[in-house]
Amino acid sequence: MFRSTKAPRRHSGILRLLSVSLFFSASLSAQQRSPQVAEIVGQLRSGNNQQALILIERQTKTYPHDCRLRSLQGVALTGLSRQDDALHAFDSALSTCPDDLAALEGAGQIRYARKDKDAIPILQRIVNLQPANLPGQAMLASALRNSGDCASALPHFEASRSTFGTHVEWMEGHGACLATTGDYSSALTQYRELQASYPNKIYLYDIAFLEWRGGDNRQALASLEPLLSSGSYEPALSLGSHLAETLGDTPRSVDLLRKAILLNPDRVQNYLDFANIAFAHQSFQVGIDIVKAGLTRMPRSAPLYLARGVLEIQLTDQMQAAIADFEQAHRLDPKLSLSVDAIGIVKTQQHDSSASRSLFEEQAKLNPEDPVVQYLLAEQLSDSSAGDHEAMNRAILAARRATDLDPHYLPAHVLLSKLYLRTEQPKLAIAQARIVLTEDPDNQEALYQQLMATRRAGDREAVQELSQKFNALRKANAERQQNIDRFRLEEVKQP
Repeated sequence: MFRSTKAPRRHSGILRLLSVSLFFSASLSAQQRSPQVAEIVGQLRSGNNQQALILIERQTKTYPHDCRLRSLQGVALTGLSRQDDALHAFDSALSTCPDDLAALEGAGQIRYARKDKDAIPILQRIVNLQPANLPGQAMLASALRNSGDCASALPHFEASRSTFGTHVEWMEGHGACLATTGDYSSALTQYRELQASYPNKIYLYDIAFLEWRGGDNRQALASLEPLLSSGSYEPALSLGSHLAETLGDTPRSVDLLRKAILLNPDRVQNYLDFANIAFAHQSFQVGIDIVKAGLTRMPRSAPLYLARGVLEIQLTDQMQAAIADFEQAHRLDPKLSLSVDAIGIVKTQQHDSSASRSLFEEQAKLNPEDPVVQYLLAEQLSDSSAGDHEAMNRAILAARRATDLDPHYLPAHVLLSKLYLRTEQPKLAIAQARIVLTEDPDNQEALYQQLMATRRAGDREAVQELSQKFNALRKANAERQQNIDRFRLEEVKQP
């Protein structure tokens, strides 16, 4: 699920799908071999589970391998709340009759109720034998969703939609899987139905979340307003802060984030979000102070040390403090490679390029699967490669490695475009720039690289079009930066 919801559970009856009626038709063939099956079924229908069990035990002495008797035994034991014994009876029936629907449904129900992953193959067998068994389809979908396989769950959710009714778990699971697989529009429809039937702050949050993921920031913020007004649901405050900042309302963004921190002072992400806002608005000291407040509560949080170090880098009189924070972040979490990379950045700023290059090379060997490390190594090699063809080739290899590890890591694609242009490979440079612009049409640096590479390739008509587009984008970005620069965070009382 894209967010874990704890909805009111109004489906306590759905797991009692294994009513006695399911066994009547399944037991007809057994009646010829065990004459008292009809009587047993009658006792089960009347709720006399103990009497039915006595009759079953008598019959099994005569018909010890009758899988129908074992299935009915499982039903009686289920009615007596003896789930472990019932499961044993159903499994015993399946060992003799692997396609016995009664036993499959009984075992599937118990394992499904226990959220046992072994329920999945049993439910799959039921659905294969009875595609029209819609409750079986719904339970299989829910079990697959709980196992993290939403792609496989969705067809079964779709097949069983008519059974959802008031079964909140199935409705919620369907919506969650739609969101997980990227179908935000359909997921939004499902969650709006849930919210209409079962008003819940978590569903309301999820609606806003889906609207945001669908690109409608204003509507998402509007949907959150009831939760923001109450100020009692921290995830809504955090998301509202992000939306407000995206829409250019930094004062409100900061206010909401401060409330979120006060409401949940031990959530690291809120301090990191504040650090990001402070960084974007060049309010470095305010960001440092907020992160310090977080470290007071969580002194072993490596990400907070890293965030503070990044802010401290921006202040020339705090370089040593930044290095100390990066080193502490790395001590607390050696896998947090960016903390070591950041030390390299500091050393680069201090013009110790040989030390930073060695540091990046060492980290690239220790973290060969980390795209950020590969990218930073490529960047460092490119900065020191003037006239050094070997260093340039290594820079290209490192940048390509970064894009292979994370095809969506746009800075690496931009750098690779730049490197291809420097090595007289304009077509490759254009291809990398286009990858970036496909995901981020407003990436000014990528558009610039595409323009330069196109000019190098001699396509005059395309150059004119790209030049106009670049000038328009540069003007828009300048206006956007002015909006950012006009607001600076002020020192206030710490949370």
